[in-house]
Amino acid sequence: MIQNYDIKVKSVHDYNEFVGAEDLHPHVSVIHYDELPPIRHCRALWGVYGLFLLDDDSERLGYGSGTYDYFVGSIVCVSPSQIGGVADDGTTFRRKGWALLFSPELFHGTDYEKILPRMEFFHYHVNKALAITISEQEDCETLFRMLRQELTETKRKEVMVKQIELILAYCSSFFNRQYSIESGAKCNHIVSRLEHLLDDYYTTGEQFSKGLPTVRFCADCLCVAPNYLGDLIRQETGDSANHFIGRNVIRRAKNLLMSGKSVTETAYALGFDCPSHLSRLFNRLEGRTPSVYLKQASKRKA
Repeated sequence: MIQNYDIKVKSVHDYNEFVGAEDLHPHVSVIHYDELPPIRHCRALWGVYGLFLLDDDSERLGYGSGTYDYFVGSIVCVSPSQIGGVADDGTTFRRKGWALLFSPELFHGTDYEKILPRMEFFHYHVNKALAITISEQEDCETLFRMLRQELTETKRKEVMVKQIELILAYCSSFFNRQYSIESGAKCNHIVSRLEHLLDDYYTTGEQFSKGLPTVRFCADCLCVAPNYLGDLIRQETGDSANHFIGRNVIRRAKNLLMSGKSVTETAYALGFDCPSHLSRLFNRLEGRTPSVYLKQASKRKA
């Protein structure tokens, strides 16, 4: 598959290093772009969640194989496995605004571990930044400052988690307002439907009788032909349907591994025939084995 991104952001450290921001926590970063030197454009493969409260001039970003529109005083949202940004052309520019990045590991063992993947403003079918008022922008900036102060001083995990949950609650409110106005109903886009289908597949335990979800199974459930489903997924994400499903499975594998499950337990819990098949998929999509991932995650926690 042709690489259609400039950098991989596997951790908040990766992005901090790219823009020249200080590491304050292994799983959370709050960045005030106004304090940083000019940065390069980049099209990133995200491995973390990101909320970008931008004060730049309006711009059209690449998002999967489509585009994402944002404007002054709006919030851009990205999540793990997504590809987005503007391709690096060798020039630098001065970004204005704030960014909050956090890794999925931060929410392991909490209710939000299952809620986060279902938040629609993180999904590919949403291709516009969240519109907010001036007073709402000021409220969000206050929350970002409070979180950065917590990161700088006491670093209490329970406080950081609650502060991020509050920011996400604001984003949910902005999303619901915006999309009830723009469409009158929540979009049932094929990518969103596939994401919900995979959530239901694992929630109901179908993997124990059917194994890993396949493109054909998903296509049948969505009432489309497998090739057509593949075309739609590629149009929206730049990825094949197989890779899209695989990345969804790997995200679940990471959650299980970080919760203390062994590689073997994780493999069988997700519907793999044997642990080596999980390791093979993990290595193909992540460029590392589950064991190496765990070691690296443990080092970041230390």
